[in-house]
Amino acid sequence: MAEQTMCDAASFGVSDVRTLILLLDSPEQLVCVGALDALAKYAEAASKHRIQLLSLNILNPLIDLCKSTDPLVKKSAVACLAASTELTTDFHPELRRRDVMILLISLLGPDQPPEVQDEAAFALANLARDFANKADIRSAGGIKALVALLDSPDPDVKKNVGHALSSMLEDFASRMEVRYVNGLAPLLELLASEYQDVQENALTSLIRCAEDYGNRIEIRKLNGIRRLVDFLNQNLPELHHLTLLCLANCFEDSETSSIFPELGGLASLVKMAGADDVRIKRNAALALARAAKLDRNQNYIREAGALPVLLANLAHSDPGAISHAAMALAYLGKNEINQIELSKMGAAEVFIRLLAHDDLDVCRQSVGALSSLCLNAKARPKVRQNDGVQAVLKLLSLEDIQTLLNACECLANLAEDSAIRTDIVKLYSGVHSLVMTLQKTDLKIKSTAALALARCMQDADGRMALTKEPQDRGLNHIIELIASKDINVCRNAAYALSNAAQHDGIAMAACRAGALEALIDLSKDPARHAPKFAADALEKLLNYNLSAKYWLRDHLSATNIIPDVFYDFGSAGSNLDSLHPFPSLQELKSQPVDKRREVLLIDPVQDPHLNALVQLASEGSLALRTPRQQIRQIASIVVQVLGGTVDRARLQDVAYKFKITELKVKLGTNVIPLGQVAHGTFYHRALLFKFLCDKVGLAPCTLVRGEYGRAWNVVDVMRQTLTPPKIPAPIVPSAPTTPAKPEKMAGSARVRHSVSANRGDRDGGVTGGLVGSAAGNATVATTVPVPPATLVPITLPDPADDVVPMPEEKAIVDLMFDPGRLLIVGSPEADMYQRFS
Repeated sequence: MAEQTMCDAASFGVSDVRTLILLLDSPEQLVCVGALDALAKYAEAASKHRIQLLSLNILNPLIDLCKSTDPLVKKSAVACLAASTELTTDFHPELRRRDVMILLISLLGPDQPPEVQDEAAFALANLARDFANKADIRSAGGIKALVALLDSPDPDVKKNVGHALSSMLEDFASRMEVRYVNGLAPLLELLASEYQDVQENALTSLIRCAEDYGNRIEIRKLNGIRRLVDFLNQNLPELHHLTLLCLANCFEDSETSSIFPELGGLASLVKMAGADDVRIKRNAALALARAAKLDRNQNYIREAGALPVLLANLAHSDPGAISHAAMALAYLGKNEINQIELSKMGAAEVFIRLLAHDDLDVCRQSVGALSSLCLNAKARPKVRQNDGVQAVLKLLSLEDIQTLLNACECLANLAEDSAIRTDIVKLYSGVHSLVMTLQKTDLKIKSTAALALARCMQDADGRMALTKEPQDRGLNHIIELIASKDINVCRNAAYALSNAAQHDGIAMAACRAGALEALIDLSKDPARHAPKFAADALEKLLNYNLSAKYWLRDHLSATNIIPDVFYDFGSAGSNLDSLHPFPSLQELKSQPVDKRREVLLIDPVQDPHLNALVQLASEGSLALRTPRQQIRQIASIVVQVLGGTVDRARLQDVAYKFKITELKVKLGTNVIPLGQVAHGTFYHRALLFKFLCDKVGLAPCTLVRGEYGRAWNVVDVMRQTLTPPKIPAPIVPSAPTTPAKPEKMAGSARVRHSVSANRGDRDGGVTGGLVGSAAGNATVATTVPVPPATLVPITLPDPADDVVPMPEEKAIVDLMFDPGRLLIVGSPEADMYQRFS
């Protein structure tokens, strides 16, 4: 079917648009103007007509005619061009011609008649609907030309210039351009126009200008906020929604927001939040939300009576009115007094009900408001009573970023309550949901989900739930987040890990998964300014895994009580950049016997010899002895069971290493139970002494590892306490793996040592920092019967009077040369004990 090209007959009887386009080349003014008027009328009739004309290349003759020196021809040509550009469907390629834009900008010049300027501005507004055209118009000087006409005496020019600017200002760069060419002041002046269309276009332009940070400041400096407040108080209800939106955008500037209450505008905002017009209601709530971001305004807005008005808006049928009211309440709810007031009004129940709303934005803002309310401890139980916890957790299945963020923040606030933490973990599988949320790409979501998870990890139930995640998925995600470049993400992940590591299995799994290395790297990274919280998290993790702590720190404090399963893997060394993951006990047991240093295992349940020593050290008479005697008794047990005293002249003798090697070969593993070691040096003895002190409750006792196999214990006799721990009934030891031979023990070095202990305290007092030991002053020694599972009989020294004052300083316990002798820390004797010489 042929395309229809007929129009109303022109004044000279022509009705085919193709013929009319040909007549545009006529040299006769009346013919040309008549054709232009007929074509303009045809273009104005329908969008399809305009597309047809553009496809017939009407722009070429129109461009020439717009340059005509005949004012009547020029006026009609520009009007026809403007009519041809007003498309309501897909943009036509002809309208992207740069020469058309340049022509129209030139027609905005001050030498052009108002009718031409008006039509040219209208045409530019139409072209600016295309984003590519916005950049071309701006680069060709269009913004400056339009701003220059804002003070035109012709109201139609002002209207269409404002319309063109509002279209251009959808582009970010154009917003800055308006400020650079001083366009904000004339736009504000247009608010005083007597024509509502002019005011509307000016407001639309100002709304888009106010989305730029620099423009907001400039509007404030131009006293624009006062003008907007005054305009809001005029009887122009059709424009109130635009004025409110402009103010809402201006409130993104904190200084603007802070001066607004002083201008008396809050009462108007609250009044309009209760208006019947839904557009006014929505934008008034939005303006209140933006103003409430500033803490000081939260009280002013409450005092203006906003809370009940906004809460009532939550029952409105319009989703936009609900979501904006909820947004405002979310910011207002960060104020403690507002939290109390909202709680009294039943806001929690309303917010929870709205979490199931069909509109996503309503859900998004409602959970944000609920999150703010849950900052108040008294409000949280109401959320629990109304099944709010489950409703919030359901939102974690959504994909919307802001909804997920608000839901995670709400859960983090709810998890401050121990009863709610239990519900999150046990009733609603919240740990699993939070772990899955950690996988989202948005950093803020990762951060808030990690915080919520960290609070759930405060309880044993939460930690147990984390262990049930398949393949340690949750723990691995947490460790991965510690390496994040975002400071909030890695801080909250470190917090979650430090809480989760209270579970022994999680602490060990975390070490295997590289948590130690991740925290060490984080603490060394100056770019993230994280050394403090990273070091705190690392210390907490190590405190829950003392085997790893001793490996990494070479130190166990007095509060680090060695557990019943502990192993000394040696030292990690000082070069933390080449640190390898800390191995598990199972991994160490599975390795073949090698030449490396043995792994010392403390496990009294599986080690009957060690268990017998614990029972011996715990015998009742220990509590009746003085602090020095208590130390001496434990030291005597350690020295006797690990080969007796050592002659300083034979300190370099490494015979104990051969015994250890034999034991490794015999057991077929590098992991050696400490109770089976019969010959030990500094590090064996210091470890056993610390373990026995911890088991009997003798404190404080510190374990320190030095270099070249040295290790020592530091005690503080003046502050020493004995608090026997509550321990279960003694473990029945199994048959010893290396039975004792009594006929040979009488001549062993360990038995001989019980005799040599009668040498007494040769120094007779404190000299050179060496505290005299009365270990050998007893005239009678009592030999305790050999328990079934010990390797050798143990002879305990009888209590002897302390002939010298106890040291006030901390001291190192001699476990090598004179058992139980105290060497004041920092003295030459103590330094010699600590160093290889």
